[in-house]
Amino acid sequence: METPVLFRRLCATILCLILTTSPAVIAAAKAVLAGPSHAVAGDMVMLQGQHFTAGASYTIKTTVGKNSSQEPVTADSHGNLSYQLVTAAAGKYQLQVRDSRNRLVATSIVLVQPAGG
Repeated sequence: METPVLFRRLCATILCLILTTSPAVIAAAKAVLAGPSHAVAGDMVMLQGQHFTAGASYTIKTTVGKNSSQEPVTADSHGNLSYQLVTAAAGKYQLQVRDSRNRLVATSIVLVQPAGG
Protein backbone atom coordinates (compact mmCIF):
# COMPACT_ATOMS: atom_id res chain seq x y z
CA MET A 1 0.00 0.00 0.00
CA GLU A 2 2.88 2.39 0.63
CA THR A 3 4.34 1.96 -2.85
CA PRO A 4 1.61 4.02 -4.62
CA VAL A 5 2.10 6.89 -2.11
CA LEU A 6 5.87 6.88 -2.59
CA PHE A 7 5.41 6.72 -6.35
CA ARG A 8 3.06 9.73 -6.31
CA ARG A 9 5.49 11.71 -4.17
CA LEU A 10 8.35 10.85 -6.50
CA CYS A 11 6.30 11.85 -9.54
CA ALA A 12 5.30 15.13 -7.88
CA THR A 13 8.94 15.90 -7.05
CA ILE A 14 10.09 15.17 -10.59
CA LEU A 15 7.29 17.32 -12.03
CA CYS A 16 8.28 20.22 -9.77
CA LEU A 17 11.91 19.93 -10.88
CA ILE A 18 10.92 19.91 -14.54
CA LEU A 19 8.65 22.94 -14.17
CA THR A 20 11.14 25.01 -12.21
CA THR A 21 14.06 24.37 -14.57
CA SER A 22 12.21 24.61 -17.88
CA PRO A 23 13.32 27.52 -20.14
CA ALA A 24 9.65 28.31 -20.69
CA VAL A 25 9.19 28.85 -16.96
CA ILE A 26 12.44 30.67 -16.29
CA ALA A 27 11.88 34.18 -17.65
CA ALA A 28 14.85 36.13 -18.90
CA ALA A 29 15.61 39.20 -16.85
CA LYS A 30 14.18 42.33 -18.41
CA ALA A 31 16.64 44.91 -19.71
CA VAL A 32 16.87 48.05 -17.60
CA LEU A 33 18.48 51.47 -17.97
CA ALA A 34 19.01 53.02 -14.54
CA GLY A 35 20.70 56.00 -12.98
CA PRO A 36 19.89 59.18 -11.09
CA SER A 37 16.31 60.32 -11.56
CA HIS A 38 17.15 63.98 -10.83
CA ALA A 39 19.93 66.29 -11.98
CA VAL A 40 20.81 69.96 -12.47
CA ALA A 41 21.18 71.53 -15.91
CA GLY A 42 24.78 71.16 -17.02
CA ASP A 43 25.31 67.89 -15.15
CA MET A 44 26.58 64.79 -16.90
CA VAL A 45 24.45 61.86 -15.77
CA MET A 46 25.81 58.31 -16.09
CA LEU A 47 23.15 55.71 -16.83
CA GLN A 48 23.87 51.99 -16.59
CA GLY A 49 22.08 49.27 -18.53
CA GLN A 50 21.83 45.62 -17.55
CA HIS A 51 20.34 42.45 -19.02
CA PHE A 52 20.79 43.44 -22.66
CA THR A 53 21.85 40.97 -25.35
CA ALA A 54 25.64 40.64 -25.14
CA GLY A 55 27.38 42.42 -28.02
CA ALA A 56 24.13 43.76 -29.50
CA SER A 57 23.76 47.30 -30.83
CA TYR A 58 21.05 49.63 -29.57
CA THR A 59 19.92 53.20 -30.11
CA ILE A 60 19.18 55.50 -27.21
CA LYS A 61 16.65 58.17 -28.12
CA THR A 62 16.55 61.15 -25.75
CA THR A 63 13.53 63.46 -25.87
CA VAL A 64 13.25 66.79 -24.04
CA GLY A 65 10.08 68.67 -24.90
CA LYS A 66 9.87 68.74 -28.69
CA ASN A 67 13.60 68.09 -29.19
CA SER A 68 15.09 64.64 -29.56
CA SER A 69 18.40 63.03 -30.40
CA GLN A 70 19.63 59.49 -30.98
CA GLU A 71 22.93 57.84 -30.17
CA PRO A 72 24.16 54.30 -30.80
CA VAL A 73 25.39 52.12 -27.92
CA THR A 74 26.61 48.54 -27.76
CA ALA A 75 26.19 46.09 -24.91
CA ASP A 76 29.38 44.50 -23.64
CA SER A 77 30.04 40.77 -23.46
CA HIS A 78 28.06 40.59 -20.19
CA GLY A 79 24.99 42.41 -21.55
CA ASN A 80 25.79 45.69 -19.79
CA LEU A 81 25.99 49.14 -21.31
CA SER A 82 26.77 52.68 -20.18
CA TYR A 83 25.35 55.96 -21.45
CA GLN A 84 26.41 59.47 -20.51
CA LEU A 85 23.53 61.93 -20.66
CA VAL A 86 24.50 65.59 -21.01
CA THR A 87 21.79 67.75 -19.45
CA ALA A 88 22.16 71.04 -21.35
CA ALA A 89 18.87 72.53 -20.17
CA ALA A 90 16.19 72.00 -17.56
CA GLY A 91 13.34 69.65 -18.44
CA LYS A 92 12.10 66.08 -18.41
CA TYR A 93 14.59 63.87 -20.26
CA GLN A 94 12.84 60.76 -21.54
CA LEU A 95 15.17 58.00 -22.72
CA GLN A 96 14.19 55.03 -24.86
CA VAL A 97 16.52 52.16 -25.69
CA ARG A 98 15.58 50.47 -28.97
CA ASP A 99 17.07 47.38 -30.56
CA SER A 100 18.13 46.95 -34.21
CA ARG A 101 14.51 46.19 -35.15
CA ASN A 102 13.38 49.44 -33.48
CA ARG A 103 11.63 47.56 -30.68
CA LEU A 104 11.46 49.36 -27.35
CA VAL A 105 13.71 47.50 -24.89
CA ALA A 106 14.05 49.83 -21.89
CA THR A 107 13.15 53.34 -20.74
CA SER A 108 14.30 55.85 -18.17
CA ILE A 109 13.42 59.39 -17.11
CA VAL A 110 15.69 62.07 -15.65
CA LEU A 111 14.13 65.27 -14.28
CA VAL A 112 16.55 68.17 -14.71
CA GLN A 113 16.23 71.34 -12.64
CA PRO A 114 17.62 74.73 -13.74
CA ALA A 115 21.19 75.45 -12.62
CA GLY A 116 21.44 77.66 -9.55
CA GLY A 117 17.80 77.05 -8.65
